[in-house]
Amino acid sequence: MNSKASVKFNEYGVPVSTTFDDIYFSIESGIDESQYVFLKHNGLPERWQNLKKQECFTIAETGFGTGLNFLLAWQQFLKHAPANARLHFISFEKFPLTVQQLQQAYALLPEVESISSQFLSHYPAPEPGCHRLTFAEGKVTLDLWIGDVNELFPQWQTQAEHKVDAWFLDGFAPSKNPDMWQNQLFETMAMTAHEGTTYATFTAAGVVRRGLNDAGFAVHKVPGYGRKREMVCGQYQGQVVKPETQSTDPQADSVVIIGGGISAACCAVSLHKRGVTTKVIAPNLADGASGNPQGAVYPLLHAEHTPLSRFYWQAFSTALNTYRQYVPEHWQASGVLQPAFNEQREQRFQKVASDLYNETTVRYLNAEETNKAAGIAIDTPALFYPQAGWLKPEPVVKSLFRKAGSDVLNRKVQSISRTTDGDWRVSLSNGESIQAKRVVLATGHNFNELLPANVEPLPIKPVRGQITQVKTTKSLAPLKMVLCYKGYLVPESEGIHCLGATFNRGETDLETRLEDNEDNLKKLCDNAKQPWANGLDVHTQRASVRATTPDHQPVVGQLCSGLYGITGLGSRGFTSAPLLGEILAGLISNDTLPLTDDALARLSPARFRR
Repeated sequence: MNSKASVKFNEYGVPVSTTFDDIYFSIESGIDESQYVFLKHNGLPERWQNLKKQECFTIAETGFGTGLNFLLAWQQFLKHAPANARLHFISFEKFPLTVQQLQQAYALLPEVESISSQFLSHYPAPEPGCHRLTFAEGKVTLDLWIGDVNELFPQWQTQAEHKVDAWFLDGFAPSKNPDMWQNQLFETMAMTAHEGTTYATFTAAGVVRRGLNDAGFAVHKVPGYGRKREMVCGQYQGQVVKPETQSTDPQADSVVIIGGGISAACCAVSLHKRGVTTKVIAPNLADGASGNPQGAVYPLLHAEHTPLSRFYWQAFSTALNTYRQYVPEHWQASGVLQPAFNEQREQRFQKVASDLYNETTVRYLNAEETNKAAGIAIDTPALFYPQAGWLKPEPVVKSLFRKAGSDVLNRKVQSISRTTDGDWRVSLSNGESIQAKRVVLATGHNFNELLPANVEPLPIKPVRGQITQVKTTKSLAPLKMVLCYKGYLVPESEGIHCLGATFNRGETDLETRLEDNEDNLKKLCDNAKQPWANGLDVHTQRASVRATTPDHQPVVGQLCSGLYGITGLGSRGFTSAPLLGEILAGLISNDTLPLTDDALARLSPARFRR
């Protein structure tokens, strides 16, 4: 069940929560109020002017609302902070607004129109959990957490320990929204604070002042904005030093990434955002499963909320944000359809679309609607993923490496081993070697081959898959969306459709097979039962090997000191890799991460240790 904001707009055009009977921002001037309360009384933008090279300034906020505080922070940070500094804005919202509600609210805020339009184009479907988005070429990161702070904070605060530089205590008044202003909030503020952490809030209510004081914050009453008589602000009084989040010389302390696929490319991009240079070692780029001619990007949704589906709908938001920004020329926002080709699937799809997910994530279409959306006859109901689409994997991977500025070395790695000073030696097949403090293994199903003897192998299983490319026809050419069933069919590109894929567990043979083409074609015919599926001519075929895990979750994390891994992405690598890259770069840079502690544990390589 989705929690949606119940909003009306008053005679001034200001959004009002009917749940809490309170306005989202000041009738006089929402921008002036936000700048006065949250920026000025947290010492901003002055504090940003003194940031060190590659330093990350972290703001945590309760009550994202219309996102006005984020938009102003983004705008002012780019204006006042050093070019190589970063802003990490972390906001929590229980009742997210819709895109339409935000658009109406932004009509009153022309001063931020240039960035509000950017934000709206990346606004995620408001599913529970964290949606990580980056803007301004990686200088600005937003973690938008959807859910109740009392449930989210315990699963978030440990990774944010002593890393928050400023708290924006927004949200509705304590008298109208008492559930948010509980001890959990103040305890989390203290746990995430360091000696330089400040806060500001529009309210001067007694429960807030006492909570802040008990948590170790100084409490100063100052004049409020507009009709508000008083507000409070202050600084944490504990003597806790903020942890280092980045090497002071990322150029000299670059990361070696072994692998040339989408997981390696996304790691490189995420490290580049943090000012970390990368050396990529692979025989070729995009030569494995990341080299297929077309690939679909959409979330994996179950008929109930599961940890796996939760991971994928969060990953989907980050994937869309990444491809729209970094490789828009290769991203096709076509939408994806999952036709209900049998009664059992139809019942399951009805349950998926019953109210489990937001309609911007998935909708149920009847047969007539499905035909119209597809552009060809399907004649069955379907699940429709309106924000999903497809891309061209090989150029996407190569473009991402270029965007990351990676130094690419086309070599095969023979082994990796410790040096006497604790670094890693990467030995190449030509007899050369490279030394690095930090190494990332992103080698797919070959992951265990390079692990040092003291690192326990992971239960990575290979799955061979062959795709078939078929020539378009007059009846198939109008297909507008990706069709996903027991296989998939992608709209034509240069007169060719990609059809796939076989699923051969435990096989690694890359020789293509005529019988696999027949299998792919038969699957399409048996499911679609439409004339357009018959008699398709094969253009060519390609086989590759995916890496899978027993629990179907990918793997990302630290294997031992200075050695990291990312693998097990299965058949959904282009959906999961951008988020996994952010997680890995965050672990290397000691950033706050975009998943809860329990979700991170389910991705960690440590989950397999005996």
